[in-house]
Amino acid sequence: MLDEKMSAWKIGGFISGILRSFGALALAMLIATVGLAQTAAPAATSASAKPVMHRLAPDGTPYVRDITDYLPDISQSDTITTGQVGAFYRGAALTFMLLVLVGMLLRSRQQAQHVRQLVQKEKTARSDAEQHEREFLRRQHLHFENTPLVVVELDAQRRIREWTGRAENVFGWRAMEVLGKVCEDIGWVNKSGVAAMQAAFGPTTGAEKAGRIVTMRQTARDGGSRLIEWHVSVMADVTGQTESVLALGLDITEREVAEANLQHVKKRYSMAAQAGHSGLWSLQPARGNVTWEDPLPELLGYQAKDFPTREGAWRQLFHPEDLARFEEALNTCLQEPAARQVLEARLRHRDGNYRWLQLAFSLDASAAQTGAVITGTATDLTRVKLAEEKFRGLVDQSLAGIFILQENRVVYANPKFWAIVRSGGARPPLRPEFLELVHPEDRAVTAERLRPLYAGSGGEAALLFRLSGPQGTAVAVQGHGIASEHEGEPAILGLVMDVSHRFAQEQTSRRLSQVVEQSPVAILITNPAGIIEYANRKFCEVSGYAPEELLGQMPQLLRAPQTPEEFYTELWARLRQGKKWEGEHLNRAKDGRQFTVRAVLFPVFDESGAVTHCVKIMEDITSQRTLEERLSRAQRLESMGNLAGGIAHDLNNILAPVRLGAEFMKTLPFSGKEREMIEVMDISIHRATELVQQVLAFSRGRRSKREAMDLPPLITEIERLVRESFPRDVRFDVRLAKDLSPVKADSTQILQVLMNLCVNARDAMPAGGVITLAADNVLLGSAQTASFPGAQPGPHVRIRVSDNGTGIPAVVRDKIFEPFFTTKDVGKGTGLGLSTALGIMQEHQGIIELESTGPQGTTFVVYLPVSTESPMPVANSASLSPVKKSSERAAQGKPGLGHTILVVDDEVPLRQAVAFILGQRGYTVLEAADGYQAIEMVKKHGREVEVVLLDVMMPRLDGLGTLKALREIRPELQVIATSGVNHDSRVEALRRLGVQHFLLKPYRNQELLEALETCIANSAK
Repeated sequence: MLDEKMSAWKIGGFISGILRSFGALALAMLIATVGLAQTAAPAATSASAKPVMHRLAPDGTPYVRDITDYLPDISQSDTITTGQVGAFYRGAALTFMLLVLVGMLLRSRQQAQHVRQLVQKEKTARSDAEQHEREFLRRQHLHFENTPLVVVELDAQRRIREWTGRAENVFGWRAMEVLGKVCEDIGWVNKSGVAAMQAAFGPTTGAEKAGRIVTMRQTARDGGSRLIEWHVSVMADVTGQTESVLALGLDITEREVAEANLQHVKKRYSMAAQAGHSGLWSLQPARGNVTWEDPLPELLGYQAKDFPTREGAWRQLFHPEDLARFEEALNTCLQEPAARQVLEARLRHRDGNYRWLQLAFSLDASAAQTGAVITGTATDLTRVKLAEEKFRGLVDQSLAGIFILQENRVVYANPKFWAIVRSGGARPPLRPEFLELVHPEDRAVTAERLRPLYAGSGGEAALLFRLSGPQGTAVAVQGHGIASEHEGEPAILGLVMDVSHRFAQEQTSRRLSQVVEQSPVAILITNPAGIIEYANRKFCEVSGYAPEELLGQMPQLLRAPQTPEEFYTELWARLRQGKKWEGEHLNRAKDGRQFTVRAVLFPVFDESGAVTHCVKIMEDITSQRTLEERLSRAQRLESMGNLAGGIAHDLNNILAPVRLGAEFMKTLPFSGKEREMIEVMDISIHRATELVQQVLAFSRGRRSKREAMDLPPLITEIERLVRESFPRDVRFDVRLAKDLSPVKADSTQILQVLMNLCVNARDAMPAGGVITLAADNVLLGSAQTASFPGAQPGPHVRIRVSDNGTGIPAVVRDKIFEPFFTTKDVGKGTGLGLSTALGIMQEHQGIIELESTGPQGTTFVVYLPVSTESPMPVANSASLSPVKKSSERAAQGKPGLGHTILVVDDEVPLRQAVAFILGQRGYTVLEAADGYQAIEMVKKHGREVEVVLLDVMMPRLDGLGTLKALREIRPELQVIATSGVNHDSRVEALRRLGVQHFLLKPYRNQELLEALETCIANSAK
């Protein structure tokens, strides 16, 4: 096509050039003719007759030019001939023709260039047009694909030419499956809908030039029903024939469902509104017009068309007292759009009566301020008001107190409530504070109960409190409070009953129940058949059974094996006869423990005198009986202790001269059997002395004298005692660590503890067995010592005493360290062994515990803290009497020469022994049998007496009295006190009187001599 246009342009340019050439030739001929004419008629012509030439300016503007302007000025030549003129014009014509030909050639070249430019512009314009066309088609395709509409294009035979992605999504068929097919053949309409589709997508009439809108129900590929609203446009060609059909479909299936639901809701709302006597209304404040929806007009007796809607008319429907409140609420609604207004008003019925309506309305937030619309509901409350009047009459006559609270104030209360509060007195002020009416002690609890109702988090609250009555009285009330509304505001509706009389009875019953439940004595209640119905806390504690374990059981559940069944048979027979039983009997707890109770059982009678229940009140007197036995045993022990103290004193007085004599004999030059016999005597006296000290410690106790010591010598002594005193079928096995650390302890007390454990182990093996005593070093941490008072973490020596005897039952393991507790038969144990051992270990900051838990064998473990001091030697057969050898004593000579000693003691043998020993040392000895003689001797001998050896316990005048008298005679007199018993109080009193030395009988010779030397030295000062 472009080539055709170029050829046309070339032909046109050639023809145009020829025409211009002929024009120029004609013009030249015209000029020649004019020249000839001028030659022939040389007369001058006027300016208006001059020939002119019409030309186009380069910008295309036409203009006129006088031809003579191109000719030479000949007016000055008067001799021009005709031949000259002709020659001139011929030459000019030829020149002009030449110029025209040259112009034609140039014009042809310009035209060719112009043609080329036009062709290039045509190509560019055509390319731009094609690009615009493609962009338009692309955009149109995108619009079709992204539009929510279903786009379908059909040809004149209704074959599908366009099928967009939205059509694929709605109907399920892909474009490649439907393109080229007749639209009614793809299965999206049933047979009955084919005609409708043909009509819908057929040619349009003159009245449908703008298109048609058709709604059709069609079937998707998955069988689902779709409702499509089609906008059909038919496009015709220039002849008016249908070229294509463009159908735009909108899927309104969901809208149909929504509309159906909306209609259903409207229908239900209409039914609910008619049933609830309520309806909708709207008000335009700017115009003052009101729109009332059904059934509001019917509520007031009007037809919808007759109901007043204009401002002046609808205002006249309101009761005069309510119109002002309604207008005030309207203003509030406009000023506070977020607030919902609710009020009750009276509107006049068509018959002239007023009906109560509840109006609830708010400002429609979707409307602009200039076009504000207030929408609301109106509910007929006439029946409610009538019911309220009837209910108010019932409330006023109610026997229960009814009140309404708002912001903790009583906004309404019926007469009964005020009668309860004031007990017939004057009515309180209007809207009083509710908590001011509550008893001060109950205000906090009542406020806490009502708080959830005020907060809206609780629907109901149980109330039980006291109202303050006149003259300080209190009225107990009980009831309920519920969250409610009063005049459109949150409120609490309360109902209370006067329960003062019942409350008093319940309090009495509660107190009685608490008394019974918390009673320190056990109480059991059964029915006449003996079935347990109640057991208080103390009974469960004593018996070890839980309440649920006792209920439904018989009291025989607690029968001890020693109690015969006949006991309970006779007991219940007596109770059924209406008689009381009182006495003591033995019971058995759940864990098998037996306990003694003192019980009182009595029947409970009803009004007719029949037995309804039986009550058992009992007290566990096991501890009391145990304490009585222990007290009796303690009294016996005290008597034994006093007797033992007296015996020990006498024994020490008896042993004192024997010990002095034995030690003196050791200084004599005996050898062989004689000296061996003297050593045996000394050892026996030492053991006797230790035995007396143990008796005194048992009867009166004594302080421990702890010092660093090695355990192996002590354990060796225990082994010797066990082998000599225990039966031959009891084997003793000792296992000591080689590097056993020294401990800080009282050797006598540790000996007592370990011997007690060995004796218990022997008693647990009546048929013989093995006792193992092992000792080693251990390190205890804080976790191991935390539960033992006084014990400290650190290095300890562990001593284990084990046997393979009968073991300790689990039920008594927690009691083995209790005083007077024993598992031995009566007369075979005092129950003081382990308790004494526990006390000794606590005093030593040590530990004693039962380690084994098996059914056979027992292991006790003792922990003693390690000492950092050097150990002292333990007294044994070689060191019990540290008396210097005779050679050493002979070398000392007689240090007592020139010194007088007064010996005051009521024991003659002891005085004589002391006098003999001191005489052997060179001392002068004076003797006095009691305090009075001592006083006389001091008065008689004066300063001759340097030291007094004074017995503390003497008849007539004891040692303290004698010492006081001697201090009055000679305050500086040196005194050495002696006694067979270590009385701490007396020793302290002696020290306050200046006594520096106290010798416990039987003392050794060396102790006596050293004390005398010290006193003589002090006297010399």
